[in-house]
Amino acid sequence: MSFVHPEFFLFMTPFVAFLFYLWLTQKAQEEHIFTPEALEKLHVDDQTVGLKGRNALFLVASLLIIMALAQPVMRGERLLDSVKILTLALDISKRPLGEFEAMKKNAIERINSTDGEIEIIAFDEKVYRIAPRSEDKKTLKELIGNLSPDGMKSTIADEEGMRKRCNGSDIVIVSGEKITHNVVKNESEKWEQIPLFYTPLGLAMLLIALALSSMSKRETVSLAMLALLCMGEKNLNAGVLDFTILDNATRAYEAKEYARSAKLFREYQQLHDSPQVRYNYANALFKAGDYEKARYWYENVNATDEKLARWVELNRAKLPMVKRDIPQKVVDKHVKMSAKREVKKINKGIQIRKSTVLFAY
Repeated sequence: MSFVHPEFFLFMTPFVAFLFYLWLTQKAQEEHIFTPEALEKLHVDDQTVGLKGRNALFLVASLLIIMALAQPVMRGERLLDSVKILTLALDISKRPLGEFEAMKKNAIERINSTDGEIEIIAFDEKVYRIAPRSEDKKTLKELIGNLSPDGMKSTIADEEGMRKRCNGSDIVIVSGEKITHNVVKNESEKWEQIPLFYTPLGLAMLLIALALSSMSKRETVSLAMLALLCMGEKNLNAGVLDFTILDNATRAYEAKEYARSAKLFREYQQLHDSPQVRYNYANALFKAGDYEKARYWYENVNATDEKLARWVELNRAKLPMVKRDIPQKVVDKHVKMSAKREVKKINKGIQIRKSTVLFAY
């Protein structure tokens, strides 16, 4: 068995080992208060794996996941010698534009004169794949014809490194006017690679399941939450920080930045719609001078709470009656009288933030 990407062990294992070392050596909170002897007497066997045991299972699972990422493979059958793949390698190291165009022309002519599958790569100090193996000559020639001289950035042409990266049995190197044909001699040593990543990955999932199932009742993972996490690509945004939108909207209202407050209340209402949010949004619109929208949202609060419903009626009555052509001064006197009566009735149990009309919830 070998690994396609052993560098995963080098980069990830030390970090994971250090992290779990800290977890495995940490003391529980009660160990800082009671002596080990006292804890031993107080301990009740609940037939579950302890904290250190679960962390050990998670550690082994993490190492198995790293092994899966490194892509373990096993040698399978030897690839047939009869399989011929032509690799067209284009030297794109820095050269005059005339030689670059000649290289493209020679590569296209080589495609026209070749039968079977062709793969196209380019190389300078690195190797770049232009097209995987294909028999579609029209597409291959179009790809070569569209190559830009802007790709010539390095003066180094590493042919040895390019040969090691090639999968084809025949390599044709096109470098300007020069064409070099190489036949890979060790093709009989090429073997099929059977992937084995699913074995360590499956074991890791099993260990994680054992670690989670060993938690006590107090730490049991909600099955409903696990089901939600496995439902696929649905909108499951947690909205952990949504409360900051509501807090900013309230602060803007209290700072008399009513237009900004209305915008924030609207944003929060789209995330968490409720009669209270609609009411506060209508209040912000009212204070911002957008009376028509405020009237619409007052009418669509759909309050089920009796006290909130009275506040809605109270504030809606204060809206200027522009459409009825009734001067505001005529309405104000009646509104103020009814407002005082209503406030006395519903003030008990209603929280008002700093004398604003926002509903506290």
